[in-house]
Amino acid sequence: MNVIELDRITKSYGNHVAVDDLSLQVPKGSIYGFIGPNGSGKTTTIRMIMNILYPDNGVIRIFGKEHIGSHLDEIGYLPEERGLYRKMKTKELVSFYGELKQVLKPAREADYWLDKFDLAKWAGKRWKLSAKA
Repeated sequence: MNVIELDRITKSYGNHVAVDDLSLQVPKGSIYGFIGPNGSGKTTTIRMIMNILYPDNGVIRIFGKEHIGSHLDEIGYLPEERGLYRKMKTKELVSFYGELKQVLKPAREADYWLDKFDLAKWAGKRWKLSAKA
C-alpha cells in the first residue's frame, strides 16, 4: 500500500509553473526527501501534500483516499526552516497550527498550552530568528 500518491499534480503561481505534472508513490514504511535547487517545487509539493496549498491539476491520495485533509495526523513533516511565520505573533501561530489540525477552538487551546508551558508572556510577541538559533 502507498501512503502517499501524487498523480500528475501541477501548481502554478501566475505564469510560473512551480510543479509540473508530478507523479510519485511513497510506499508504506518509506522515508522520502526532496533534493533540488531553489525554486524546483520542493516546498510547494510538500505544502500540497500537507493540505496547506492545493494543486491546480492532478490528484493527491493519502492512504489510498483522495486527499482533502484525510489522515494528516499520520504524516510527519519537518520543514527546513522552523515553520515560523515572521509576521505572526506567538499566539496567532499556535492558533494557526490548531486550525490546520481542525482544533475546535484554536485560540482558547493556544492560551491553554502557552500557559501550561509558561509561555503566556510570549503570546503577543513576534518571533525573530537569528543566525545563532
